[in-house]
Amino acid sequence: MARRQARRGGGGGNGLLSFMLGLVCGLGLASFAWWNGWLPGAQPDQAVVPDGRNEPPIADSPAPARSRQFDFFTVLPEMETVVPQREIEERAREPEPAAGRPGNYVIQAGSFRALNDAEALRAQVTLLGLNAQIQTVTVNEGTWHRVRLGPYDSAREADNARRRLADNGLEAMVMSGQGSGAN
Repeated sequence: MARRQARRGGGGGNGLLSFMLGLVCGLGLASFAWWNGWLPGAQPDQAVVPDGRNEPPIADSPAPARSRQFDFFTVLPEMETVVPQREIEERAREPEPAAGRPGNYVIQAGSFRALNDAEALRAQVTLLGLNAQIQTVTVNEGTWHRVRLGPYDSAREADNARRRLADNGLEAMVMSGQGSGAN
């Protein structure tokens, strides 16, 4: 029976030889490409590309500075009011009235200039099991796409929906008023 013996320390020279052979081949190919002009670099017969530092500016006058004042609260119609969080929680604890005005509460999850953003939020809200609509309005010659939920008959229903949104990282406003119904 023949016994196999493991070779130790004999394979190190083979790896060094492969490394040296690869290094020589790489340097040879790089120098060949450099001599033929295939590598990028500044050659004396080529024109220098301008860097734009000495050229006059393209725009004649700077654009007027935009105001940092936001007019969010003037965007909402006057008949809608935002219900404070504390008031919604208090109304949600009260017993249900026998006959309340139907559709008194609406939740606005977002308002976007781009319809695609509103559609994305509506899809996200729908995946949470809530029914959302997109309401398109024109305010100050600008089009806004509002993502709204409701109308809800009671503060408790509206608060439950708002809490579900908040639990999933979505901030929303609860609004009340006669004109707050989503169209």
